[in-house]
Amino acid sequence: MFYASRSFTVFIILLLSFSLPVTGLLFGQQPGSGPSPRGVISGTVVESVSHQPLEYVNVIVYPRGGNEVVTGGITAADGTFRIDGIPRGKYDISVSFIGFETSLIGEVNVDPASAETHLGTIELTPGEEMMEEVTVTAEREMLRLNLDKMVFTVDRDMTATGGSALDIMESIPSVSVDYDGRISLRGNTNVTIWVDGRPSHLESLDQLPATMIERVEVITNPSARHDPDGTSGIINVIMKRQRQPGTNGMLSFNMGTGNKYNGSVHMNHRADRFNFFGNWDYRRHGMEGYNLNDRNIITGQGDTLRQLHQHEDFFRRGVFNNFRLGTDFFISPGNTLTFYGAFNLRDTRPQNFSEVNLFLPSSQDLYTTMERQFNGFGREYVLNYTRNGGDNGRQFTADLFYSASTGETFRDIRVDESADPGASEIRYAEAYTPGRLLTLQADYVHPFNEQSRLEAGAKSIFRDVEDDFNFYDVDAETGEHVTNTDFTNYFIYSEAIHAIYGIYAHSFNRLHLQAGLRAEQHTSEAEQRVTGQYSERSIPNIFPSAHIRYLVDDRNALYMSYSKRINRPGISMLNPFVNYSDPMNISFGNQDLRPEYIDSYEIGYQYSQNRKSFSAALFYRDTEDMISREMTLFGGANPQTRTTFQNLMRGISYGVEAVVNYPLFRWWRMNATGSYYYNKLEDDSLPDWEHSGDAWRVQAISNWNIANTVNLQARFNYQSSEVTAGRTIGGGCQQHGGQGILDAMYYLDLAARMDVMNGNGTISLRLSDVFKSRGFDMFTYGPSFTSDLVRRSQSRVLFVGFTWRFNEYRQRTEREREGSLLDELD
Repeated sequence: MFYASRSFTVFIILLLSFSLPVTGLLFGQQPGSGPSPRGVISGTVVESVSHQPLEYVNVIVYPRGGNEVVTGGITAADGTFRIDGIPRGKYDISVSFIGFETSLIGEVNVDPASAETHLGTIELTPGEEMMEEVTVTAEREMLRLNLDKMVFTVDRDMTATGGSALDIMESIPSVSVDYDGRISLRGNTNVTIWVDGRPSHLESLDQLPATMIERVEVITNPSARHDPDGTSGIINVIMKRQRQPGTNGMLSFNMGTGNKYNGSVHMNHRADRFNFFGNWDYRRHGMEGYNLNDRNIITGQGDTLRQLHQHEDFFRRGVFNNFRLGTDFFISPGNTLTFYGAFNLRDTRPQNFSEVNLFLPSSQDLYTTMERQFNGFGREYVLNYTRNGGDNGRQFTADLFYSASTGETFRDIRVDESADPGASEIRYAEAYTPGRLLTLQADYVHPFNEQSRLEAGAKSIFRDVEDDFNFYDVDAETGEHVTNTDFTNYFIYSEAIHAIYGIYAHSFNRLHLQAGLRAEQHTSEAEQRVTGQYSERSIPNIFPSAHIRYLVDDRNALYMSYSKRINRPGISMLNPFVNYSDPMNISFGNQDLRPEYIDSYEIGYQYSQNRKSFSAALFYRDTEDMISREMTLFGGANPQTRTTFQNLMRGISYGVEAVVNYPLFRWWRMNATGSYYYNKLEDDSLPDWEHSGDAWRVQAISNWNIANTVNLQARFNYQSSEVTAGRTIGGGCQQHGGQGILDAMYYLDLAARMDVMNGNGTISLRLSDVFKSRGFDMFTYGPSFTSDLVRRSQSRVLFVGFTWRFNEYRQRTEREREGSLLDELD
């Protein structure tokens, strides 16, 4: 159960100790305690052709005739800006926005004794490459680069049409998706996945339709504000939300070859002080493919003792329903209360048919059939309160998040031997896997002025998961089920994490600094009730972070960052009982597994001007107690493998990455990414094979615009071969693969989109894996065996879809906070 009796009390104490000192800061200062009087500059920025307001425009204040930044801000949704705290004097103002010519305003006089200096309406002229395609609002870029994160706009990615969130991930720089849908960030599979800034029991990325997603944020070196979990960083999936007046919505339907269908309905209604939103998404997915596994059992002298060839055909069928319903209540200007509930229904039915041929000393064949059915129901509830302090920029947020899921899995397993047709082994398994997650969080932001800011927060996480697994031997004649105690288990895992953090940011003209510290107390209990195994841990942790940015000029910037992170093993990594889904490949967890600790460093350069951008970064990660998958044999001539997890002494990873956005012509735009990284595993227990090596990846996305109504897109991905310690993402046990070498892979996707119905409708077409070249090939090794695995599935799929929007439904990005240059130090 939850640690509610003791841990909730700890959270309340932390929250009170944090909130009492800031209450006075949040709701006002004492008379006479404020800063000395300073001036204000305000105005409105519009686009010169349509005269529509422009949001997120940069307004930078320089001393008259100088080039050192004094302060600055950005425009709001209505194009307005207001910058306060400016000392008396004369200034030059620079107003710039990606894709538009910069406007310079000179000799602006600021006198705190008089009324604020209002610059009136400032018109920005589109750059040459945009002049022929100006619309009512500025076109959003597919990819935007911030100091510590990349923001990927989903509706600009046509190659994800009809797909899931996994298809979106394949377009994002730094992110790779392997053949089994496992995600890696800069070559590391241990990445934290969030939905709307929170971990979720409810949705996995392969079940989440792309139509539900507005944008994806990739944070490679998070600050102390964020949870430290995930060795390579955080991927935050932001769901679509609307707050526009009136009623608007969107309907979408897609269908693909191989029994693939999905549809969605998104609705929003805002009236007075209430905003209601909701959506329903349906996804039906089918997939089929095969695995080939050749295994050699060898002696110490390198001679082959026995050989195994396994051919497995698999079929996947799944139906997913996602519902979301909520409301925003605008209590007063600056005070908002939000509540929503989300629900997920899942029904998946994979089937595996395996033929195993054993050779040496004599031939023998085994035939295995495994049919599985999973039924799941998940729900989430979120209650959020936000108070903005108006012109002073202060903000207080309180968040309560509860997630719960239940799942039932049923397996029918049958093994037949060719040597003895009557000696069939029939087995049946059922599993019940409930899980609960409760998060309580409070955050406060206090800008002292335009140059400095303090943040503080407290958070408690309570997690409770179970794995109740029952395994039966079935009599082939009578059908009687007899409990098999060797494989039946009941494992319970509970944990509580309490954290407080503080961050201070300061800007010295062009130099921006941020330092943070996060303190955590992690308590966990693990109990294997069948064997009576029990363990309890209580671990205090400190996680520092630091970010530095230097603005060379309006176009160029340099940055450095550091953060300490952790990877805590999940329930499947810890559960010591055996997973018998594939009789030839047994897997189980390790209850003594320790968490990984990672020191992450990054240094980089960014350039941005008129829709052109370039970034380059060097990164280095040093991992202590690195978690690795270990595959071994049972011993003797037994060809079965057993796979578990172990801690290695150390893992080192470093590399370089470059991202470029460039418009070749007004109608042709390119986005390309190149990355190189080196991985090394260090431990005396590793077999005498390659356990270090380099790898590289290239991705290119090309967009063509034809007559402003037709868009074409091509996406190419290439991933070189690499040394791997096995898959550890998600805490689950994979049936195949451990320490070894993963072969290279490449693929090409094509897509087209045409606007109809005066821009309110869109017809889309997408072909994935044009050359049918995508696959998973891996060489795994151990002290007494080698294994070659080839995995293929139905990767070439043709999708066609239609989307209809009414009442100008659009997906507008909502900034968490506005106004200060320090906001780029998130």
